[in-house]
Amino acid sequence: MASVNRAVNDVLSSMQSTATRSSLMRWFLQTLAISQAVMPIGWPAAHKLKDGEKFDFIVVGAGSSGAALAARLSEVPHWQVLLIEAGGDPPPASVSPSLFATLAHTPTDWDYRASLDAGVGSSHPNRTIFMTRGKMLGGSSSNNYEIYARGVPADYDQWDQIAPGWNWDTVLHYFKKLERMTDPSVLKENHFLHSTEGPVAISRPAQNALFEAINERILNSLDEMGVKRVLENYGPAIFGASRPHFTFANGRRSSTAEAYLVPIKNRPNIHIGKFSRVTKVLVDLSTRHAYGVQVMTKSKRVFNIYANLEVILSAGAIDSPKLLMLSGIGPKKQLDKLDIEVISDLPVGMNLHDHMLTPVIFQGQSGFQTTVQNLATVTELDSYPTPIQVGLFKLNASSANYIMENKPQFQSFNIHMGAGLTPFINIGCVTVSNYDLSFCESIGNANIFNEIDYTNLVLLHPKSRGQVKLRSKNPLDSPVIELGYYRDKNDLDVMVEGIKYMTRLAKTSYFRKVGGRVARLNVKECRGLKWGSDSYWRCYARNTVSSLLHPVGTCAMGPDGVVDETLKVHGMSGLRVVDASVMPTIPSGNTNIPAIMVGERAADLIKADYQSTFMF
Repeated sequence: MASVNRAVNDVLSSMQSTATRSSLMRWFLQTLAISQAVMPIGWPAAHKLKDGEKFDFIVVGAGSSGAALAARLSEVPHWQVLLIEAGGDPPPASVSPSLFATLAHTPTDWDYRASLDAGVGSSHPNRTIFMTRGKMLGGSSSNNYEIYARGVPADYDQWDQIAPGWNWDTVLHYFKKLERMTDPSVLKENHFLHSTEGPVAISRPAQNALFEAINERILNSLDEMGVKRVLENYGPAIFGASRPHFTFANGRRSSTAEAYLVPIKNRPNIHIGKFSRVTKVLVDLSTRHAYGVQVMTKSKRVFNIYANLEVILSAGAIDSPKLLMLSGIGPKKQLDKLDIEVISDLPVGMNLHDHMLTPVIFQGQSGFQTTVQNLATVTELDSYPTPIQVGLFKLNASSANYIMENKPQFQSFNIHMGAGLTPFINIGCVTVSNYDLSFCESIGNANIFNEIDYTNLVLLHPKSRGQVKLRSKNPLDSPVIELGYYRDKNDLDVMVEGIKYMTRLAKTSYFRKVGGRVARLNVKECRGLKWGSDSYWRCYARNTVSSLLHPVGTCAMGPDGVVDETLKVHGMSGLRVVDASVMPTIPSGNTNIPAIMVGERAADLIKADYQSTFMF
């Protein structure tokens, strides 16, 4: 790849026209992306598991944390590392950066259903949200929407109060270790926060002139509202808005499968079991020591694999707690009901929280000025298919608490859509977001003759908590996922204030100029309420709530949680959890990069525990 890029750059440098060079480079990257997406890349070969095999470490789940962890553990040459994944290789739509929206409800998606409480989320049929989770190498890093975010320093200083050793200064080292930043603007201004040497490629690619103009006018509008423009939200400036960075570069998604596993696919001491589903952790009841796992293969054959040193669950915030409970580690009351022998009574599955969101739709100018470009950009596989801007802001007054003072309350994602994209909006609204048809049609109707800006307003630090529970003793049954949105009344109060603030976008200079307005959407439960009143927005927020798909906390760190600060399960030996489930509180932004950071740090914690057994 490096030699190809150098050759192309040599050709480009010989050309006089900057426009020609830019056009040719975009054509090359698009062609490269298409060719790489449809041709085999050479993913790591599958290890054929055998009953009774032994490895030093067994890592369950090749997702954001697990792939990074397994790759780093295999740096110790005499350790034999087994990475077990329930899915297979990422498909072409995963590799191509712009095709992320096509991956839900496919064989590479666990396709879980999460439930909302009575009176919440009534715009979703059966009050159900599709909980998409990656089922392939790379896990959810292979099917997410590729937004790069770290959270803010106060997030990790709060972790450190709960689990010492997870402060900002410590985790920054691992954020930099994983990062291969390609954006020269942040490398110039904030080089001390970034790295160009890590495995995960990060970019903020240039967009066409029309999309750049859209980005400018929305960022200017947010600036008018008081959400100031910043270079990046994870630099010195925490609050503000910018174009986001993405986890892709040079026409390829930089999933953990791509970033960590492909480069070491020929390393002799790492073994990857594909299409192999772990159904139970094997535990010695007398010593409470985890010594292996029970595995079911694609052919439904079940056998045991053994660990000399540790079993590490990296199956994510839904499946790691499920596996612990199936193995007898979890809330005694719940396990007793299912006649599962209790090995350790711990709050497994509790503390589930997520980034809940409310959609706010702004109608802009009429006409089809941007529609063709919207459609054409989907084919530009090396880019993001739409203009998008991200903001972090807070509304409440200053606090004497350092942590809360330095955390944003809200994240906003604004996506621009040209007029007449109604069929695509309706399909995505129903099939991806699982909103009812009447609500989706009202969004589509707002778009028939008008451009729209589709803003997702995200509550970053909800107080409400849900829970992951077992449906039965059958490991093939999906778990019960209770999201618990708005169980704490304060969350609804805060969200309403955020919506009211966000609607001010329609009063900024650009939107006034084009006659912009907030679209009035069809929410059955809110009919009869005065549109725009506090009571209306409370009803609207409660019934249109959805998920940014960032579940965390179900195996939380801390003395009252499930794991300690080294990620060892309390009261057990030979067993750790390493994924987003260990996060005691949710970061101020998308959780993929923090989950990779957890995998990176866990590898060093484990190496430190066994450092007397090897020499670097």
